[in-house]
Amino acid sequence: MKIYLIPGLGYDHRIFEGLPLADYEVECLNWLEPRKHEVISDYSLRLFDGVPADEDIVLIGHSIGGVIAQEIAAKRKIRKVILISSVQSRGEIPGSFRLVKPLGLYRLMTKELTIKTVKYWGGSNGLVSDADKDLFKSMISGYSNSYLQWALKELSGWQSAGGPSITSIFRIHGTEDKTFPIIGLIAPPDVVIEGGSHFMVHAEAEQVGKAVIEALRVD
Repeated sequence: MKIYLIPGLGYDHRIFEGLPLADYEVECLNWLEPRKHEVISDYSLRLFDGVPADEDIVLIGHSIGGVIAQEIAAKRKIRKVILISSVQSRGEIPGSFRLVKPLGLYRLMTKELTIKTVKYWGGSNGLVSDADKDLFKSMISGYSNSYLQWALKELSGWQSAGGPSITSIFRIHGTEDKTFPIIGLIAPPDVVIEGGSHFMVHAEAEQVGKAVIEALRVD
């Protein structure tokens, strides 16, 4: 079995650094620069293009990384998808977030603005300490604004992964996730992390890690 990690919007492999995966073969799928007019389903397959088809594969996706994982699983043979702080259908995306694409609000997202304002919104989204905020700033600094805007637009307009998939999906979600609120939107997850924010894969890595190991052991 090989595990591929897919980070969320603006994050990189460091978001997963606290997960206890040392006993597994693990690789992080680094974000690619999107092509002009590329849709998320095509992008997902391009991201996964170099992975051999005969591998026994588990995908772990955080936030939009979970959406990418589902898009891959709709087209490629995947043993299991583990969603952390992610969505499985359009109905789980908050209504205000769905307006980002039709209103063109994604064009306002830049890494410069995000870094400058994290001190105001970071705490309520799990970036509590200065170290958390500095880590986020470091991660998002590595991306282009065109990628960030593309990803935000595609997530806002996402419906669901196209095509049939028999892949097993295991979901881990936090009770204090402000990006994808669990109350009223998210279908009952397999594991609920009390007090877990959208950043819980890093901030509550011990608890999330236990849930991930549980998911890996369940057939």
